[in-house]
Amino acid sequence: MPSVDNNNNKKPVTLTHIYGTLTTIQSASALAFSTFVLMHGAQVISANVGGAQLANRTLLLTRPIYQDKGIETTLVVGSALVHVASGLAKFSIRLYWKQFGHNTAHPALLPYHRLVGHLQIPVVILHFYLTRLLPIERYGDSSFIDFGYIAWGLQNRPIFTYGLHITLILGSMYHAVSGVNFVFERLFGKKKVIADKTSKVSQHSKSVEQQSINNRINRQRLLKKGAFAALSLGLVSGLVIISRDTTKIPLRFDFESMYSKIIGV
Repeated sequence: MPSVDNNNNKKPVTLTHIYGTLTTIQSASALAFSTFVLMHGAQVISANVGGAQLANRTLLLTRPIYQDKGIETTLVVGSALVHVASGLAKFSIRLYWKQFGHNTAHPALLPYHRLVGHLQIPVVILHFYLTRLLPIERYGDSSFIDFGYIAWGLQNRPIFTYGLHITLILGSMYHAVSGVNFVFERLFGKKKVIADKTSKVSQHSKSVEQQSINNRINRQRLLKKGAFAALSLGLVSGLVIISRDTTKIPLRFDFESMYSKIIGV
């Protein structure tokens, strides 16, 4: 009896499989990074309720969670790097597929979801450099820095500071809200059962089903746009309140020196 080669039963690895695996990895990293974004966003939004004082309290309460060495490396920096790396790898595959006329757009995502994500990379890096690396460079630590640091920039370097953070808010919220249901469906949703191609389905049934899908997608997009507008407004107004509420900044001369390393004025 001839021996059976088990390798013959293995399905070959294709670009489609690789792309799918990268999508799962990217979704998992997005979920991890979103934990940090929720805490960081809550700090700013809380200013709408209790002003800069509550924002600083929320900052001091939640920051130790994600600035722990191990957690920051994995939850913040690690997940962000994995998300970007897998996204760039997928981008290269899409460029290859585009040569053959393949459409890789996903209906669940808002328009320009991927482009906004790519454009956010330098903005996030600059924000991280300003709020994390510069304080560490000057003091050896940033855990004692409160929103007075950002408030100083909003008051004294408004074009740069408002421009940076409003761009960060709008881009991050758009990208996150656009992809949230896709991430959860990818990680926790049930796998779709592919229908038997030999089964007879009337053209009318297909049309009705497609119309139902289109209506659901349109409702989701409308909800996403509303969530994006509400979250962005809450975060931007939080920034404004933090700026107006903060009147005493003891480290203002240090902050001026730190900001000057970026904008030079």
